[in-house]
Amino acid sequence: MGLKLCFCLVSLFLLSGFRQTAAQEVLLPLQHGISRVCAFKQLGGQAIVLPLFDDFADGRIDADLWDPRGGVTVSMDVSPLAPTVGVATLDALDADGNLYSHASTDLFMADTLLSLPVRLDSLTPADSVLFSFYYLPGGGYGNMWERVGETPDPQDSLFLDFYRPADSTWVTVWSTGGVSVDTLMARTGTDWQYVWLRIADSVFFDSTFHFRFRNYASLEASPKAGKAGNGDYWHLDYVRLYQVQDGETGVTNGMTRDVAFAAPAPSMLRSYRAMPWRQYTPAAMSSTLSMTITNRYSSPLATHYTYNVLDSTGDTLHAYDGGFDNAPCFQPDGSYQTSPLHATPAVGFVFPTMTSETDYTVVHVIREGTGGDAFPQNDTVSYSQHFGDYYAYDDGSAENGYGLTSTASRLYLAYRFDLNGADTLTAVDFWFNATLDSGNAAIPFYLTLWSVGDDGRPTDVLYRDEMRRLPRDGSDGFVRYALESPVSVDGSVFVGFEQSGNDYINLGFDRSLNTSDRIWYLTGTEWQQSILSGSLMMRPAFGSAATVGISDLQPQTSDLRVYPNPANDRVFVDGAVEGVELYDMMGRRQMTSRNNSLDVSRLPNGVYVLRVISSTQLSGHPVSLIIKH
Repeated sequence: MGLKLCFCLVSLFLLSGFRQTAAQEVLLPLQHGISRVCAFKQLGGQAIVLPLFDDFADGRIDADLWDPRGGVTVSMDVSPLAPTVGVATLDALDADGNLYSHASTDLFMADTLLSLPVRLDSLTPADSVLFSFYYLPGGGYGNMWERVGETPDPQDSLFLDFYRPADSTWVTVWSTGGVSVDTLMARTGTDWQYVWLRIADSVFFDSTFHFRFRNYASLEASPKAGKAGNGDYWHLDYVRLYQVQDGETGVTNGMTRDVAFAAPAPSMLRSYRAMPWRQYTPAAMSSTLSMTITNRYSSPLATHYTYNVLDSTGDTLHAYDGGFDNAPCFQPDGSYQTSPLHATPAVGFVFPTMTSETDYTVVHVIREGTGGDAFPQNDTVSYSQHFGDYYAYDDGSAENGYGLTSTASRLYLAYRFDLNGADTLTAVDFWFNATLDSGNAAIPFYLTLWSVGDDGRPTDVLYRDEMRRLPRDGSDGFVRYALESPVSVDGSVFVGFEQSGNDYINLGFDRSLNTSDRIWYLTGTEWQQSILSGSLMMRPAFGSAATVGISDLQPQTSDLRVYPNPANDRVFVDGAVEGVELYDMMGRRQMTSRNNSLDVSRLPNGVYVLRVISSTQLSGHPVSLIIKH
């Protein structure tokens, strides 16, 4: 066989285990996958006719091209940036998102990305059939506190095999051992590596030709439950199998007439990925968006950029047209559109006033002006802007596990959220990563809220209640923990937990947005700010959508009496009262008093929640109150 290899570049990301001993923060690779359950299109079955191309831009393994049973998943948020948005990731997890049953600290075969049959029977070696792709090992590079990933060991290898139909055997045509991204950059000047092969052996030119990528992995030994897990990542992008046409250029450097997005669409909100609809104000909007647009051609190309904001019925609420501009030509070290009308388009739009949970879709499109784009499927990215009952910094997908480790008997983790107005915190959503053999599924913790001190650190405890982790069935996701009594918040609040003992609680960690300035932890005598780049998968929920209904309210006790009820002009509370607060059924605070009565004469008729703060009920005792004039 006449095989030729050439290396070039672009950029991506990774996941795995970085430990900062002094800080007591630990990031680990995921032990269960999160995007495998709905990661595949409907299974195809037709033999593939050239050209074959997949850059995984739609976030799924395409079952018209690949066998979906090989355990490979798709990552959308990657750093360094991939050639185009979306990459295929091979790791140590099976198709159900669990560690392989045969996984061990010894070398074992893990994922396989296997193509469906490819029709090469009408071609010959003289027809210049080329195979090319980009790859990157996990582990990242740069500052240690930004590097989230594990470098594959030398034996943790990636292979490319071609199927030889004549004798039903697989032939390894390319492979690489585990290597750090730093080493690759020192060798080649790039992070993403470009590989191309000319198929020159006639034994492969058959109607049942296949190819496959596969990886070998090995688990890291770990002394703590919840730590031993997935690793040895390899990322693939821009896989092509095609016949070179007369006059085609760029064979050895991967240049193609392709304008595309290289990163997912961003949130239109300034600070959050999602927020409660009742908390939304125009001030929450970003002034501009950050779009990452790449031109993979050897010359600048005229491009046209637009985005549209659609409501839940698909109607257009806002349309932006950035017009035409030249996208700079492809460079191995990464070059992206910098024109403000395309790269940082103005928002110039506010969402309308909402009266309930609402979703909007923002659709971004980049087109080559002359219409010669080779791969239009990577020209569109969308973002679902959700307004529900919770705040979220994360994008709903965990790239790592975050936790604290120390010899201390008490560990504390706090995450700051800033509200636009007074509200009632009723629950907290946690994404606890599933762990090997459910090793830390039953670790108890205290859901805790703190006020924000003058120095920006957590200070007074507003709420504390013991919770217990729920066992996992192998699938990760958010679990809502309701507060026994809602807590009134006006301004800012820290949400988190107090942990007894020093077992490792594995919390989801999202790499797409850096909110380390809002993450604080305590393992000794002083709160410390996080140095790890990313966001905790922890979401506080507010208002009636989270809890607070008539059936949830506690009955009045014999030593605490609210009267009259129904009330007309004034309501009184008998008992050891330190204050009262009145909320409507949307969770909005209407009145407050530091004595035992409230004037409700100006409030409309309806059902309300009266929260009585007493010496025996420090977290607040909610009572239903009817106002009827």
